[in-house]
Amino acid sequence: RRSSDLYLAETIDNKIFDLHVLSPDNQYVDGSLYSPAIFLHYFKYFIPRDLQKLAYGSGILPNLKANPLLFTQVPFFLISQFIACYKLVKQLKPALIHAHWVFPQGTIASVIGRLTKTPVIITAHGGDAFALQGSLLNRIKLWSLKNCSAWTSNTVATANALWADISQPAIIPMGIDCQQFSSGNAELLRSKLTKDTVTLLFVGRLVKKKGVADLLSAYALFSDTQKKKTQLWIIGDGSERKALEQLCQSLGLDNQVTFWGKLANQQLPDYYAAADIFIAPSITDASGDTEGQGVTLVEAMASGTAIISTTTGGISEVIEHQHS
Repeated sequence: RRSSDLYLAETIDNKIFDLHVLSPDNQYVDGSLYSPAIFLHYFKYFIPRDLQKLAYGSGILPNLKANPLLFTQVPFFLISQFIACYKLVKQLKPALIHAHWVFPQGTIASVIGRLTKTPVIITAHGGDAFALQGSLLNRIKLWSLKNCSAWTSNTVATANALWADISQPAIIPMGIDCQQFSSGNAELLRSKLTKDTVTLLFVGRLVKKKGVADLLSAYALFSDTQKKKTQLWIIGDGSERKALEQLCQSLGLDNQVTFWGKLANQQLPDYYAAADIFIAPSITDASGDTEGQGVTLVEAMASGTAIISTTTGGISEVIEHQHS
């Protein structure tokens, strides 16, 4: 599945800019997802390579929660990222460094920006604002934002979760390819269902803050008649998948719920088009992490699919109650 960062990268005009992307190395990274006009660079941070499991998948924070042993990789990750970024900046002499997430990327970028006198923009996405808390981390994030040239946030809620005494950010929601998501073919999937089947859809990482356990528990409250007339499709993967599949089984929902796993981005428009209702049951998890924006909500809107969602984090800035 593509990230909103990739959408942003692909919309930058490569006739004017040379765009270089530095990201963590991983044995499953697929560089073919990117446009050939984007120059890709990867930094290795642990040996052997197949043990590099801190990034990707569910995301760094959920990965750490699922496997605390990964904390041993954090120092190597930070040092390797700093060295790789510093070398790349010295080599390329870029006009600008754009760091996604305030910490650690934003912190590293701000340090390198000062060392090399390169302008730095930091974008806050949500997890870096809501979940990474503590006096030391807060001071580091504050320093990072005060020492960059400018910063952006995907929603006001994400910005407010940081600090009010920093220069005001530009609020720039992460975007999608609206044309792609408005052109799904519903019949490719609807043809396999009875005409009166109501299809409910969830798309996202299977981590605590997405609230999928609540979605399954709520679905279990349907009457037997309602269950027979509905199907719940869950698209995505993550650290909670096994637990969610076990919950689904314990609730007796095996015949009504399909876990599709991680699907290629180009497949998603067909699923959105085939769905009657898209559901985003996001919550605030135990660490305080919640939805900064919810890009899947934008995808569902572009698809013309009705949406049911909670109002956690920045979601209320993306959708409006009873408004199409």
